Amino acid sequence: MRIFALLLLAVGMSGCSLLNESNSLVLHDLQLEVEPVWAIQTGELPENANVQLTPFVADDRLYVANVSGGVTAMNARDASLLWMTNLHEQLTGGPAAGGGMVLLGTIKAELIALDAEDGKTLWRSRVCSEMLAVPVITDDRILLQCIDGYVMALNRSDGQRIWSYRRLPPTLTLRGTASPLVVGNRVIAGFADGVLVSLSLEKGELEWESAIAVPRGRNDLERMVDIDGRLQAADGVIYVSSYQGRVAAVSIENGRFLWTREMSSYSGVALGDSQIFLSDDQGRIWALDRRTGATLWRQDQFSGRLVSAPAVMDRTVVVADDQGDIYWLDARDGHILAQQNITEAWDYFHYPWEDEEGDQEKPDHAITTYPVVTGERLYVRDNTGALVAFRIHAITDVTESSKP
Repeated sequence: MRIFALLLLAVGMSGCSLLNESNSLVLHDLQLEVEPVWAIQTGELPENANVQLTPFVADDRLYVANVSGGVTAMNARDASLLWMTNLHEQLTGGPAAGGGMVLLGTIKAELIALDAEDGKTLWRSRVCSEMLAVPVITDDRILLQCIDGYVMALNRSDGQRIWSYRRLPPTLTLRGTASPLVVGNRVIAGFADGVLVSLSLEKGELEWESAIAVPRGRNDLERMVDIDGRLQAADGVIYVSSYQGRVAAVSIENGRFLWTREMSSYSGVALGDSQIFLSDDQGRIWALDRRTGATLWRQDQFSGRLVSAPAVMDRTVVVADDQGDIYWLDARDGHILAQQNITEAWDYFHYPWEDEEGDQEKPDHAITTYPVVTGERLYVRDNTGALVAFRIHAITDVTESSKP
């Protein structure tokens, strides 16, 4: 029987922040004011969720799903309700929205398409297996990846299969799957064996494959090298990370490495103007040069915590952790500018926690989904289903000339 495991690893290390010592100005303080805008309850995530059912924003609408089958569409600015439906299915993947539809994956290996206007079911389609990742919607197709190693292309109009490609997963894997990335006429996908592939969008034919990580070790646990996090593409380059492997820049054209770094990360990368940002499996946040992979800075102050993949917001990098805390870091040097706690933000709006009444077990306010940035807003959801929107209110630089 195939075993799937979610490894929760956090090793404490001392904090550091790298600054350019040749700069004539030394940064002494950078104050960031963050304001919670609204908070709503959206229903719980799956047990031991890992970036499952992350909120999705499209066309000024925010779509949210919960484990018991509830799906909600709301105005992304003020959280006013547009529609709500209950599919009465255990949901594991999505939501994704685009082309007038909203897509959800179920634990019974079905993909459900809803009308984005009113939430009514358009069609249901059997897929390869359980889907944990967010599907991708193109002009005429849907691309998705399942936990059994299949990548599939479906017809957008009715969910019928067009093609499929598979790599057999190892015996032991992380419980997670990267979403495919569509770049031009290519589909880029990462797999649990540490391999990144390029498939033709038209027919699903293999164009190239590249081993981002090579399994090493004496047992299955040591040999886990999953590519589970977000893939990013820019200027003809794919940026990818793997667990117990490497972070790499790969040519979209032929799969050749432009640079690699030995690093373990299962949450994926985020792109800045000239940087990539990532969280490693020890809770450290890194900024690397996109051209060379060289370290620009590293933030180590989240020891002992599980940290989300970073999101880029204005001049900041945002991460969230398993304690329900959200941090805004300076994208230039990685020092912490602001911190919010999702429970405190919830209390700010005087909403009681329904599941904290009586002698019930303490709820899980860990944040395991991706922080979602769109425009001036940040959306963060914890495992109880509390969804809070934040905005940056003001940034003030305070510097003084360096002393000899």
